[in-house]
Amino acid sequence: MLVTGRRWAHYNSGSMTRRGGNLLLDASDPLDLHPEDAARFGIRDGTPVTVESRHGLARLVARVGMELAPGQVFCAFHFPASGVNSLTSEHADTVTSCPEYKVTAVRLRPTVSDD
Repeated sequence: MLVTGRRWAHYNSGSMTRRGGNLLLDASDPLDLHPEDAARFGIRDGTPVTVESRHGLARLVARVGMELAPGQVFCAFHFPASGVNSLTSEHADTVTSCPEYKVTAVRLRPTVSDD
């Protein structure tokens, strides 16, 4: 299950222009996952991974750690070039218009050269 959100260095910065210095504090766009999931999918820390949902596909680099529960992966939505936002639904809440981008079922696999 993919959960998207903000990284600490990007919270309330660059949301309009992306010209702030905070982008340099956390400049990469990793996919965080639990060591049990990494082992199950044959993914190591630093491995390029393909993340796919019924909505789209993104290519990221794995960051293995204990921050998430098994079964969850996390990525920020701060980097348009990564394709993460193509993984999520275009649906929005009918009252607040908040997009349904927080949780999406995904498949993971190590990225191979001809992917």
